[in-house]
Amino acid sequence: MLEQLIFGYDIMSHNGEQPNCLNPKFLGSIARASDFKFDQSGPYFRQRWGDDWAVYNSNYLSEYSNRKSIFEIIKDREKKGIRKEWFYIIEPFGNFEKFFGIGSSIHSELALEFISKTAIEEIKNYDGNLVISYFIDGGLGVNKENFEKIFNFIDKNEIPNEKVYFIFQDFKLKKNIEKLGRKVKVLDYNQALIAKSQEFLNTLTNPNFSYWNNNDEPQVGKMGSTKNSVVTSDEFIESIGKDKKDFLFLCRHWKPHRIKVLYDLWKAGLDNFLVSWDKKFYSQQLIDEHRYMFDDDVFIDLVKNTSKHLDIDDLTKIAGYGFENKDIYLNSYMSIVTESIFFQTPHGHEDKEFATGYLSEKIWKPIGHCQPFILLGPAKSLEYIRSLGFKTFDGFIDESYDMETKDSNRMYKAIHEIMKFHNKSKEEKDEFLRNVKEICVYNQEHFLSFSKNHKFEQSKMINFLLQNQNTLI
Repeated sequence: MLEQLIFGYDIMSHNGEQPNCLNPKFLGSIARASDFKFDQSGPYFRQRWGDDWAVYNSNYLSEYSNRKSIFEIIKDREKKGIRKEWFYIIEPFGNFEKFFGIGSSIHSELALEFISKTAIEEIKNYDGNLVISYFIDGGLGVNKENFEKIFNFIDKNEIPNEKVYFIFQDFKLKKNIEKLGRKVKVLDYNQALIAKSQEFLNTLTNPNFSYWNNNDEPQVGKMGSTKNSVVTSDEFIESIGKDKKDFLFLCRHWKPHRIKVLYDLWKAGLDNFLVSWDKKFYSQQLIDEHRYMFDDDVFIDLVKNTSKHLDIDDLTKIAGYGFENKDIYLNSYMSIVTESIFFQTPHGHEDKEFATGYLSEKIWKPIGHCQPFILLGPAKSLEYIRSLGFKTFDGFIDESYDMETKDSNRMYKAIHEIMKFHNKSKEEKDEFLRNVKEICVYNQEHFLSFSKNHKFEQSKMINFLLQNQNTLI
């Protein structure tokens, strides 16, 4: 039985808590839209303000938490003599950059400035703790400048560092914050791994499972709302020796490392690969800024004026969950995974001071489909994946690219491995799958275990928050 957390909120209405660090100017919109039911106020808010929230309550640990107003916490302490550590939780799930007042006309201030003075006093002098939780996404906004803003606020308000907690989906954040000379508590929590594992396990075990329910946007294109499909280990093994394309490469949002990979595959002959891209994402600015990597007018004309789709007709309509099609995995030897974050500085050098270690749902897809992969992501991503209990393919693929901290070197070493595999004979490629099949089957089983044990994974977050908690009398 896990111990209950206490989450404290500045604003507790008759219909529930409002997100901490919410700009008070938005309260009228919440009241008008939903009678203070915050999670139902989004459509009206977007219509009224032309933008989304910066903060949002995830309710991720609602099963294990009691939610109280700061007023109630103070009342218990002063009148009942009840003192117990509690957590002022801030969740910038709406948009992390907007949390810092970046890129939005309606979110122009650091959201921390909207913490009440009362909450700050309770955190500073009594039993409160400050928690910033952002495990729903990552990468963008996670940099030295923004975290210095957070610490400047903490220093200005004399909040002890030992009362500050960060929960992020970022395996490098802890060391990055240590480089700033801060002794705060940091947890890497890969929610994408757990969520994707739950989706895959449900797809494999529940014939009626549909990721998108009636309240969400349905799947589109060639796949129906109940057509999620996942490769079983038996199907993977049975497919070895059959005709396959060399690589599966799903290219959606345009980023320099993705277009570079697409360019090299194009030079090698796209008929050898399963590749998708959508011209609706074309960015002339991206092409102009990075033309040195793909300086070919024929290629640029191709991606500007044509699209290539595999399983979904409109790539602008899909998300990272609920759109699985096992056929494209069975019909390819390996996946090329281009993570959300790769190049972290303009000149291809990793930012030594604050390079993010964000890994999204993308890497878990081939693992869940029992497929080997080459990963273009932050340096030491494979090392991190192995630390979670997975196996990778060193010995069959030269994975030394993962240790290259200079982004451009990591890129070219990974692409070298892609082309080296492409140039193998069919017999050599089939032999490769036979050699790595036990790794792939093991990885899928381990991946699915995160769904079976998701409450254990949640307990890591709870124990992280409670690590120094003592009931105070």
